[in-house]
Amino acid sequence: MRDSAVPLKATVLPLCLVGLALNAGCLEDKPVSKFSERETIVRTAKKGDVELTVAVSPKEPRLSDLVEMEVKVSYPNSMMIEPPVFGQSVGDFAVREYGERTAKSDGKKQEPSATEYRTFRYQLEPMFSGRHLIRSIPIVFSARENASDTRDIVQSEPIEVDVRSNLGDEQPDLASVDPMIDPMALKRIGATTWVVGILSLVVLGGLAIWFVRSRRKPIAEEPPLPPDMIASLELDRLIQEDLPRQGRVKEFYLRLTGIVRQYIEGTTGLRAPEQTTEEFLREARQSDRFDPAQAVRLQDFLEAADMVKYAGQQPNQENISHSISRAQGFIRTRFARMDSDTATSVVAGDRS
Repeated sequence: MRDSAVPLKATVLPLCLVGLALNAGCLEDKPVSKFSERETIVRTAKKGDVELTVAVSPKEPRLSDLVEMEVKVSYPNSMMIEPPVFGQSVGDFAVREYGERTAKSDGKKQEPSATEYRTFRYQLEPMFSGRHLIRSIPIVFSARENASDTRDIVQSEPIEVDVRSNLGDEQPDLASVDPMIDPMALKRIGATTWVVGILSLVVLGGLAIWFVRSRRKPIAEEPPLPPDMIASLELDRLIQEDLPRQGRVKEFYLRLTGIVRQYIEGTTGLRAPEQTTEEFLREARQSDRFDPAQAVRLQDFLEAADMVKYAGQQPNQENISHSISRAQGFIRTRFARMDSDTATSVVAGDRS
């Protein structure tokens, strides 16, 4: 019996190890998220044959929870993508873990029509309770041949996540509060002490009021600057800093488009700084505060800037000067205001 038990153990142990290895391999393709679809916020965007899906769960995390974010990209085998670059995209969240799943295809690798997938997973930690904003996530893609001439961008819409306090909806239980201590007898204070104390407080209060009023000076409120003046001052300051000469081209275009967006919001009421480029252009084309020519010039300006900010294009000095001229032209443009009584807009200044 002892002789037969030895080969039995020797046979069972390798089988268990093989089973564990197979089980571990199967777990790689299973979703990591433990939350259901009802507890997940999903945003999708598509450009051509490239589709981007961003999923965040849970919808309403507690302050002590870790938030899971999954960025999934599907694209033809003839294309290639660049991993997302996270700067301020995750807002006030802190990135705790990051992982990427191996790309896989639903067809033969030799076929250009086969679809490949890349999935990027993040664990985010909220830093405080309240509203957290995950900004637009851009994915740069291009053809495997002539990649430098075919670069393009697909980007998701922003996601708002409400982080709840650890107490949640629970109410404090008064039964858990320590009982009150027995009352203690106070020392008796004489009437003279009370009178002297009250008179001292009255005198001190009167002196404080007199001192504050004697030093108070009327403050003349300056009228707020108009949006075009604010934008012109910020643009002049940006030009003087000469960021492109310092190699900070991306920062230059971020601030340049921000100045134009702030000016358009101040003159038209559109929520320009809080929208993605596609969202803002779509609203501009549907609004009667922009004529078709304005909308086309604005689209060319913002999309060219996005290629520098997200696709890594390096503009020359002529391109930079042209972008500055376009920004100055938008600042001199008078768009129709949201509260205007007429549906027409009067365009002044440079319309080039």
